[in-house]
Amino acid sequence: MILEDKNLLIGFLVILFSIMFAVIGIIITPFDPLSIKGPVLHPPSNKYLLGTDDLGRDVFAMLSRGILTSLFIGVVAALTTSVIGIFTGIIAGVYGRLTDFIIMRIVEFLLSMPSLVLALILVAILKPNIWNIVLILAVTGWPAITRIARGYTLQVLTSGYIEAARSLGADTKHIIFRHLIPASVPITLASLVSSIRSAILLEAGLSFLGLGDPSTISLGTILFYARRAASLAAGAWWTFIPAGAMITLIVFGLTMISLGIERYSYRNMRT
Repeated sequence: MILEDKNLLIGFLVILFSIMFAVIGIIITPFDPLSIKGPVLHPPSNKYLLGTDDLGRDVFAMLSRGILTSLFIGVVAALTTSVIGIFTGIIAGVYGRLTDFIIMRIVEFLLSMPSLVLALILVAILKPNIWNIVLILAVTGWPAITRIARGYTLQVLTSGYIEAARSLGADTKHIIFRHLIPASVPITLASLVSSIRSAILLEAGLSFLGLGDPSTISLGTILFYARRAASLAAGAWWTFIPAGAMITLIVFGLTMISLGIERYSYRNMRT
């Protein structure tokens, strides 16, 4: 499947490169990303491959840890989003009427609000740690998948094998767990990848504004530290360009994977 589609191949290679870059960076760098040991705003050198920030921390060590942190947050948030979205979408489609009305009105209300605004409100309520960030990203992301899962559920419920299962005495619980959930997973796979991309971007935005977890290093927090230190005005490009480039590269890779999955699913539907 991957080798057959150029988008999928490029996307997976980009993400694999990003992960390998981070892992190798953690292995070879002798510095702790949070330790303050080097000179302030030291440019890239043999000792500090990507220089140091305004506190004397090694930027290469921070970047390596930040890549894995951002990917971890994105994947966990997207998986949580998908589970909530698929489940609520199926429930809305199966039970209909009042249940469907309530769920879809909540979905429409959340979709009508910009994700960043909703995330800012939730950050103001919750403590900004990594798990609360994941929760916030999941809350802002599940409505879109719910709508997709609901539409697909309504389509599947009219198929012949569902009618056959009902005629054989299958109850609603059996239909949900044995038929609808397995059938909904492939159709939401592209949305899962898109959710990872959206979660990474939203987390980077929150961290850039200083609303991320202060005890962890992500790509967004690296940009926050660079903004706080006015690194652009100081000409310390190494404190923000590598992190910005890695966010762009990861988002590009995930976009290519999502496009490849959508194209693959479309070809399968036609055949």
